[in-house]
Amino acid sequence: MKRLLFCVVLSSLIIDLAGCAGSMKKVDNEALLPEIDVVQVKENSDEALKLAQEAKLDVEALSTKLTELDNKVVLLSEEVSSVSSAKIEELENRLSLLVEAYKDLQAQVKILQAMPVTRPRNDPTFKPSSASDILNPSTEYDSYQNGLRSFNNRNYQEALKIFTSVVEQFPSGKYTDNAYYWTGECHYALNDFASAVASLQKVFTFKNSTKGDDAQLKIGLCYLKMGQQGLAKDEFKKLVDRYPASEYVTRAKKYLEELK
Repeated sequence: MKRLLFCVVLSSLIIDLAGCAGSMKKVDNEALLPEIDVVQVKENSDEALKLAQEAKLDVEALSTKLTELDNKVVLLSEEVSSVSSAKIEELENRLSLLVEAYKDLQAQVKILQAMPVTRPRNDPTFKPSSASDILNPSTEYDSYQNGLRSFNNRNYQEALKIFTSVVEQFPSGKYTDNAYYWTGECHYALNDFASAVASLQKVFTFKNSTKGDDAQLKIGLCYLKMGQQGLAKDEFKKLVDRYPASEYVTRAKKYLEELK
């Protein structure tokens, strides 16, 4: 009887413990799985979608600006390539004019420096003819300078007439070789490249002309303009070989590289 009573009490205790365990498990599960706020989740989702759309618009705007910048770069590149050749030639001509004027001043300074400071007593210390030579340049010099001014003002036809007149009137003058060079430049500016070559080649008939390397470079450029690359290459080689100290050697070598 006692044994039966013990078994009943034990069974009741086991059932109670099992019930407690089930309750604890339920509580634990409820703690692990909190209640989800559906409304809040939807609001968060809408906000994220809105931000994503704004970001997409920003990306599209940046992409448009990048395309515009690319187009501007292309346009600038085209402008640079289009003006480079003509503008460089114009600047080179202006530089040549400045060099020309500098050389003339140097020559005049050397003449003045070479003039004796003292003279024999039986010679006059002042001659009207000497003053006239200094203050009033020769007709050749005047004409030559007028030609340079016309060329600098892009009056190539007028400049051509003036330089042609100089070489005709003063075939052995101080500026004849330079005048031949500038007749070549005039023909070149007028796109008459064959006549330019003919004029430029006459520069070489003057020994020790200061325009030799200038003429050599320009002849090569004339042949390039005429599409005769082989002849142009030969002329640039002559420049490098004959005038190794010329300021144009670097340019000539660059053209030779491009013509390979």
